[in-house]
Amino acid sequence: MTKLSALAILMAATATAAFAATDMMAPSQPEVIEIEVAPHELAQCRETLAQVASMPVVSDEGYALPVSASEGLPTVACVSRDA
Repeated sequence: MTKLSALAILMAATATAAFAATDMMAPSQPEVIEIEVAPHELAQCRETLAQVASMPVVSDEGYALPVSASEGLPTVACVSRDA
């Protein structure tokens, strides 16, 4: 029984290490969220995004997060949709 427990722990640790190594080696592409707006609303959309970007980053509980925490957040862009 001891061998089986040790083998199970070893396999779990190996799987965890392999998952972590794969995650570290995979290139992380920055996520871009596109908001499609009509051409005449493009300037207003960009202005609104600029206002939101100037606000502090907070957690769900309302606590301010360090500036470096925003690095993992997706980028948002306004794009003009063809009518």
